[in-house]
Amino acid sequence: MLLAVLMLSCAVVLLAVLVLRLLHQFAVWASWLETTPPDSNTSLPVSVRLGPVVRAARAVNGRLDSARQQALEAKKAGKELQNTMAALSHDIRTPLAAACGHLELLRTESDPTARTRRLDTVTHRLQDLETLLDEMFLYTRLQAGETMPMDLRPVPQWPALCETLAALVPQLEAAGLEPKLDFPDKTAAVLADPEALGRVLRNLVANCIHHAAGGFSIIQTPEGLVFSNPVADSAALAPDHLFDRFWRADAARRSGHGGAGLGLSIVRQLTEAMGGQVTAELKGETLYIRLCLPPVNQKG
Repeated sequence: MLLAVLMLSCAVVLLAVLVLRLLHQFAVWASWLETTPPDSNTSLPVSVRLGPVVRAARAVNGRLDSARQQALEAKKAGKELQNTMAALSHDIRTPLAAACGHLELLRTESDPTARTRRLDTVTHRLQDLETLLDEMFLYTRLQAGETMPMDLRPVPQWPALCETLAALVPQLEAAGLEPKLDFPDKTAAVLADPEALGRVLRNLVANCIHHAAGGFSIIQTPEGLVFSNPVADSAALAPDHLFDRFWRADAARRSGHGGAGLGLSIVRQLTEAMGGQVTAELKGETLYIRLCLPPVNQKG
């Protein structure tokens, strides 16, 4: 009987010690959670090495790590939104201010030739603004995960490219550019959505017009189309970031051409939606952008 009493007493003491240690552990956790800054990288301390306690601490630390990561991403997103709004404000204001300025000058302009020239300038600036808003709308839809219906079918590349270049003749003439075309197989077709392919080609050609330091070339290869152009400052160019949104909206941006740095990002998203791939590579002072879409077997 005495032995049983002693054993029971020891068990009670051990249980009491365990309870006290658990209470102390909970007190430490409470104090840690109350005083530790939200952005701290430290973890919830564990002094009672019991399976359930360790498991609880591991679960809490996992939640804390997840919350920290979400906070960092939210902070990064906020910074990106701030930069985006600044970039968009600049790009919207540029053509709008130019149009307003020429409209104001039209009030006192009496020379018919000068009036026509100013009206043409206003028209071009408003067209730049329309293009910008159209790019913003499409990009927003793509970023929101909205499914873009793709009518994939065989599309001949040569007629699509010719149509794109014809639509951009005013911009080509204004820039004094005439692209060099090397297209051995004018019957070659790719599996693509005609509207999406037209947008992709237009943005790629527009990129050459706006950023080429001289002429540019469009070459057909067995893998796809290669758009190449010399660049003014190769050291400032980062091909790996060329398709990032608003990448051009930094110190190296060129203003006044109605773009918002969204064109190439839209190119990548539409190309991938059609099952293709677009890449950029810098060799010396020349930038190469390769557009690869699923080919269509003409023999079939």
